[in-house]
This record gives sequence, C-alpha cells and structure tokens, in this order.
Amino acid sequence: MRAYPDVRIELSITNRNVDLVAEGYDLAIRLGPLPDSGLVARKLEDAPLCLVAAPKYLERAGIPRTIEDLAEHHCLPFVMPSTGRCAPWLFLADGRDIDWTPSGHIQILDDVLGVVSLAESGLGICQTYDFIVRRSIEHGRLVELLDHARGRSRPFSLIFAPHRRLSTATRALIDFLATD
Repeated sequence: MRAYPDVRIELSITNRNVDLVAEGYDLAIRLGPLPDSGLVARKLEDAPLCLVAAPKYLERAGIPRTIEDLAEHHCLPFVMPSTGRCAPWLFLADGRDIDWTPSGHIQILDDVLGVVSLAESGLGICQTYDFIVRRSIEHGRLVELLDHARGRSRPFSLIFAPHRRLSTATRALIDFLATD
C-alpha cells in the first residue's frame, strides 16, 4: 500500500477453498499440498508448527512429555473445511515423521485462530504455526510443549488462474507477496 497508495485491495478471509474464476477472485493463499488444478502456484513459505498450551492449563493437567501423553490431555483439534476431518498434528521424532490425529470434546470449525484463543484461555493444547503464537509465548500466555518433536511445517502458496488477464496491481501484489 505504501508503494501503490491508490490501489484498493479487497480482502476476503475464509477457510474454504474458493473457486477463483467462478467467484471472481484474482488470487488466493492456500495451505498444504496443492492438487493439480490447472492454477498457477507460487510457494510463499513452509510455516513451522509448534504445540502450545496456557500455563494455567499445564498447572491443572500436567505437562505432556511424549506424543503418547497427549491422549491423556484436552486437545483442541481444528476441523478442516475441505475434508470435515480433524487436521493431524505433525511431529518429527527420532528422525521420522509422525502424523497424530487429536481428539477432543471441543472441535473447532471455520476459525483456525479460535483454536489459539481457546488454548490461551486454558482449555487445552493446540498445534499451530510459530508465527501465530510467537508473541503469546514471549509474553507468557502460552508455553511451547514437546519441542523435541518439532521440525515439521506446512506449505503456504499463492495461487491464481493462468488464463486470466491479471491487472498490473495484481501482478505487483503477487511479486510482493512471493518475495523472501
């Protein structure tokens, strides 16, 4: 916006996969592996994951020391809109990838940040991205758990239709978002 103050951006934040062409979107940011869809994709980053809980939850429930210990805790799973299933928690332990599917009395739909809010409120443990909880950890609202099993990430990509005539402003935004 500083580089192009006259450009207007309309931002829609949703957890569903929009149909870029049918719904009139110029571009979207998608999480995870991308299916072969005919869309152009530019990888933005591999976002590292971490497991966190509030100090007051840990005082009440104890600190899990292993991935297996998580089965005895209140986990806060996020239900993926695209599949209707809980997103697996991704770990790296003893040099191997582990996908662990949390279960819990509370399952969060539609708002992935709701998972973090519930964890900060002391309702359980969640896995999320480092960039989302970094400040909460620094300020003591959340504590990282099982850091010995971290090391996995999920990719974020920018997608757009190749046949669609993109405006100069959209191309500039794509270039800006895709730079390191």
